[in-house]
Amino acid sequence: MWLLNRILVIALLTGVAVSSGCSTLKYATKKEAIKHVYIAPVTNRTPEEGADIFFSKAADEAFYTDSRFMVDMQPIPDETIIIKPTVKNISSYSVGYNIYDQAIEYKINVTATIKLIKYGYKHPFKTFTISAYEFYSAVGSPSEVEQRKKEAIEAAAKKIFRELGEKLLEEESGKSN
Repeated sequence: MWLLNRILVIALLTGVAVSSGCSTLKYATKKEAIKHVYIAPVTNRTPEEGADIFFSKAADEAFYTDSRFMVDMQPIPDETIIIKPTVKNISSYSVGYNIYDQAIEYKINVTATIKLIKYGYKHPFKTFTISAYEFYSAVGSPSEVEQRKKEAIEAAAKKIFRELGEKLLEEESGKSN
C-alpha cells in the first residue's frame, strides 16, 4: 500500500511537471507585440554634414504618422522598444552623362544600422542594416545640386524608416524567421 501511494504521487507530480512544462514552452515562444517605441538620437558616422538631422526628421515622420505605433517621449519600462539609428555610409556616384561626358545625374546610397533595445537593457535584441538609394540631378548651380543631394538623403532615410516599421510589424505578427 505504501509503495502504491508513492508511485501515484510520483506519477501525479510527473504529470503536473510535464503539463506545466508545455504551457511554459508555449508562453516562451510567444512573440511580444512592438507598439511603444522611443526614438533615440541618431548617430552620424559619415562625413556628410547634417545626416543625423535628416534621419531624425525621417524617423519622426515615419513613426508619428503611422497609427500602428505609439511614440513615447520617455521610455516606459516593460513596454517601450528603443530604436537607436546610426548612419553608417553615404556614397554617391554618377549614373547619367550628357554628350560631353559631364555628369548630369547621381545615385546616392545610404546605409544605416538600427538597433532595437528593450528599455532597461544595455544590449540590443535585434539589429538591422538597411540600405536605400535615390537619384538626384547634377544640373544647375553648386548650391542647387547640394540641396538636391540633401533632399535625396532625406528621401532615402524615409525609405529606411518605412522599411524598419514594416520589419517591426513582421516581427510582431510572427512572419519573420
